[in-house]
Amino acid sequence: MQSTKLVLCVALLVAFAASFAAASDYKTNERGLDRRNMDTSADACVDFYQYANGQWLTLNPIPEEYSSWGISHEMYERNLALLREIMEEADDDDAPKGTNQQKVGDFWHTGMDTGKIEAQGLEPLEADLERVDAIGSVEDVSALVRELHAEGVSALFDQGIFQDLKNSEQYLYYAVQGGLGLPDRDYYTRDDEESAKLREQYVAHVSKMLQLMGDSAEQADKAAMGILELETRLAKASLTNVELRDPANYYNIETLKSADEATPNFSWSRYFERLGLGEMENFSYAQPNFFAEMNTLLGEAELDTWKAYLRWNLINNFSPYLSEAFVNQDFEFYSKTLRGTEELQPRWKRVVARTSSSLGEALGQVYVEQAFPPQTKTRADEMIEDLRSTVGTRIQGLDWMSDDTKTQALAKLAAFNSKVGYPDEWRDYSKLDIERQSYVANVRAADAFEMRRNLDKIGQPIDRNEWGMSPQTVNAYYSPVMNEIVFPAAIMQPPMFDGEADDAINYGAMGSVIGHELMHGFDDKGSQFDAQGNMENWWTDEDRERFDERTKILVDQFGGFVAVDDLHVNGELTLGENIGDLAGLTMAFHALQTALEGNNPGEIDGFTPEQRFFLSWAQGWRKNYRPEALKLQVNTDPHSPAKFRVNGPLANMPEFAAAFGCKGGDPMALPADQRAEIW
Repeated sequence: MQSTKLVLCVALLVAFAASFAAASDYKTNERGLDRRNMDTSADACVDFYQYANGQWLTLNPIPEEYSSWGISHEMYERNLALLREIMEEADDDDAPKGTNQQKVGDFWHTGMDTGKIEAQGLEPLEADLERVDAIGSVEDVSALVRELHAEGVSALFDQGIFQDLKNSEQYLYYAVQGGLGLPDRDYYTRDDEESAKLREQYVAHVSKMLQLMGDSAEQADKAAMGILELETRLAKASLTNVELRDPANYYNIETLKSADEATPNFSWSRYFERLGLGEMENFSYAQPNFFAEMNTLLGEAELDTWKAYLRWNLINNFSPYLSEAFVNQDFEFYSKTLRGTEELQPRWKRVVARTSSSLGEALGQVYVEQAFPPQTKTRADEMIEDLRSTVGTRIQGLDWMSDDTKTQALAKLAAFNSKVGYPDEWRDYSKLDIERQSYVANVRAADAFEMRRNLDKIGQPIDRNEWGMSPQTVNAYYSPVMNEIVFPAAIMQPPMFDGEADDAINYGAMGSVIGHELMHGFDDKGSQFDAQGNMENWWTDEDRERFDERTKILVDQFGGFVAVDDLHVNGELTLGENIGDLAGLTMAFHALQTALEGNNPGEIDGFTPEQRFFLSWAQGWRKNYRPEALKLQVNTDPHSPAKFRVNGPLANMPEFAAAFGCKGGDPMALPADQRAEIW
């Protein structure tokens, strides 16, 4: 789905990796360090990323169906193959109705039934399009937005149900900015030539989609321009992605009455009544300026523009699941133009991904039985405790933090919860009906089920067993409101975690990820939440000032990196992840030193444990990008490009310089007065 996503997830779930892809022909290894990946002609003290990965970067061109290609893509591909086997086995006409097997099998079946999908054409959206055609007033526009949101369809603004940022023991409804078809509000506001051209391509794409829906070229072109103008006004009223990094910008409690008064053209009371939350007293009216502009637009924009906008939102949400013409046009803009992808993925991969997204834990139960041995979970739990102990020791030894703040930091560390592999209790899908009639219908049923599942949380106790990712997701996250770190089974696989590898390899790859997620609790955002997950200041003013001074060094360092052409990394946007990388590496390195006291194997394949540690980290970030994908990441993603996730933090670590004999003046050995020394 290409419409603007709920950005609140970025504020509440700080994730590790962020993109996936590709094919076994392009791999050099599946586990451990591999000298074939290295470019030993490069100087480790000048460009360690090239030294560790140079040969791999040369030998691994990006497959045509992907916009980038790296280690997480290889892991993801292995997952896809296993998940496909699970789905094909579940595809059985005789599977008992209502079972997870039946739902997984039928979802997969309808997604692969291209004959029926082509024959149905736009039929799955006909009822919605009739509702759009029937619009005769501004209230009708609002009414349709209410209906779409109740069904889990994104339109006009975004929403979500998460814990109250200031009372983590209760759920809160958040209404947040959204409604954009381009990746970020700045794509509408930048006036450079490249951005202007991209907007022209976007308008052309919207027009082609509307023409596929039956509009004439003239009608579609006019409607597409109106949609761009409407979205541009929404974008100009939206906060920037840097501003959205501040959790406080999601928290603005209003009563339904006061919100209704603020937007006379949009009734929040009717909205929440349609969502089944009519008794709710207040919610987070997160970005007031955005909703003020939304209200103005509802009063000023022509109904024909609103009709076109809603039709566009419908087709933009569901085009990947419709007939080939819609799928191909969606690919042309969102994958080829925006990301540089040359070829559409095979259908089976797309259907596996969507089935996994919609029925994640139903698939996850079978997945973990085949891919996640109990000993992996045990070892991961041990590593987490090793890292927790190291973090505590490091905090106690800080010379810039006062005892009062240290006490609070240690209390938060002790309260951290960790989840590894899979949930203790699996999600109940009994209220989700999946049939063999329509792929789009199944996608919509799953979206509506998830919407209802979340709405039903309001007024209920916090479910601390809930996971934000399925077990088969190659990723990890920290949640400040839950004060927990979560590592799905899929990331606990070689080469990120390898039971056959020595400690240096595992601490360099997975240990650094564990440290990264732990230290998100103490980065510039996570540090705003206390041990109970409440947005509350636990710092002295002097300590916060000293912390900000130290992190400002990272902002400046990363802002100096040029990713592609003349596009610099955004040091403010990526600050949290850059803190996580540097702090996570530091903690994992010192945890390894403790582990080596009891079992130090010495050199292996010519590398000391310390060198293997840093090589393991660097090879975990090997990645090739298409220029378009790299630009998109720099413009929208809080994660720095892979090269800078390696060289950036390591240049700040004297431990790295010592391991590879780097001297003063070497790019990978910053002098003491230029290093970012935080944790």
